[in-house]
Amino acid sequence: MKPIFLHLHNMGFKDWLNKVSTFERIPVEGEYLTIDYDSDLYKVEMVIHTPFSEEMCAEVYAVKVNHIEELNLKLNNNN
Repeated sequence: MKPIFLHLHNMGFKDWLNKVSTFERIPVEGEYLTIDYDSDLYKVEMVIHTPFSEEMCAEVYAVKVNHIEELNLKLNNNN
């Protein structure tokens, strides 16, 4: 398990939610993540690896996205 320092925000805003979460692996740019069972969907914008830190292995910046819109884009649905 890898401790990740997440920086989450809404598109166009600097309303950062900063929290540490544990992942099986470090997320990569372009992937999606959630922070709870019924949480919003976030798209990873940037990853900074921090091998010098004993508290975390990376910082991940992600923006909140619309789940349905992203599904439609990825699955080529027009609905």
